[in-house]
Amino acid sequence: MTIRTMLGILTLAVASTLTACKQEPHPLDHNGLQLSYLCDGSLATAYGEELLEREDCGSGKMVIPTARLEDAPRFASPYVLCETPVESQTAEERFDCFERRFWDAYSDGRRQVRQDALRYMSSLIQLAEAGNDGTPEYVQKLSRLYQLRGMFYMAMGIENGALQYVLFNRLFSGRDFARVAQLEPGNFVASSFNVTMDMANLRVFGKHAQAQELARQAVLTAWHAGTPDVIEPINVGSMFAVSGVTMHYPLQSGVPALTLDATLAVGCIPEVTFCLENTPHAPFARPGLEYHLAELYARLGMRDEYIQQLEVVAQQPGYAEWAWHDMVELQRADPDRLLQKFASYGDDQYSEGYATRNMGCVFCHGRI
Repeated sequence: MTIRTMLGILTLAVASTLTACKQEPHPLDHNGLQLSYLCDGSLATAYGEELLEREDCGSGKMVIPTARLEDAPRFASPYVLCETPVESQTAEERFDCFERRFWDAYSDGRRQVRQDALRYMSSLIQLAEAGNDGTPEYVQKLSRLYQLRGMFYMAMGIENGALQYVLFNRLFSGRDFARVAQLEPGNFVASSFNVTMDMANLRVFGKHAQAQELARQAVLTAWHAGTPDVIEPINVGSMFAVSGVTMHYPLQSGVPALTLDATLAVGCIPEVTFCLENTPHAPFARPGLEYHLAELYARLGMRDEYIQQLEVVAQQPGYAEWAWHDMVELQRADPDRLLQKFASYGDDQYSEGYATRNMGCVFCHGRI
């Protein structure tokens, strides 16, 4: 029996103990997608109502995200992929080709496209390691390859049903982020992504006190990273990396309230392009990130702020074309739906939202 087969068996065994019973996707064709059932037995739209109800259907069980419903992207990729064989590429070409392939597949979102890209990127990392000349510039670029691949493993784990990347993250994203720490000490963005996986592992094994302490430290680190008392891009990137998870900790832990304080203190600054406009890397950054704050308000039961923030979301460029436009419109028409969902968790349960479901990355980065 191969290690890969053993991992697959262990993945299924662990996942079966965590996932609440929910009906299988219903084979109804709707724009090429297989739709699924909501907890009440009605059909969900592709990217709509499911986010507005509890994925555990009230059971209280921890749920590992199922693979996202997939269809070809509606928007063309801005990235032209490299055709030169990897062995024939120069060092600079490898770094460039890696970035192109990463962002193309990351924004595409489909499992097969991402699997193909992962193999390609891994081959480039091997060649880049072999050609490491030790110069600071090269080492920093090599570090970025590992950071991006670590993020890629996470995306496939939570969005594409590749559960081995979630349940055994130390063998995948954890190993890549550890390499980032060796090559580029002080890379807070990579460490922030890594700590979210550590928090998830602690929660899986019932170590909730440790998970909550780690969550508090992650928020404080993101808030105060870099130059003291100065908000920099490092703070913005780190805060978005952790807050989508920490906002869903039990209210009685104080972590969601601390997350809001830190989020508002850090804000979004002009030095970070996606704070001002959608970008090729994040074609729906503006509606996605503004919704991030709306969901945080809803998690804390702040009804007026939540409703007001939904209006901010609706004013963002790209909102009309965004895959989650209809989901936000449902909330604008009936804001109590999400508020009631979060209220149902009480003070002692973890909740879940877009960042912990199977759309956490494509929410802003997807071309779907």
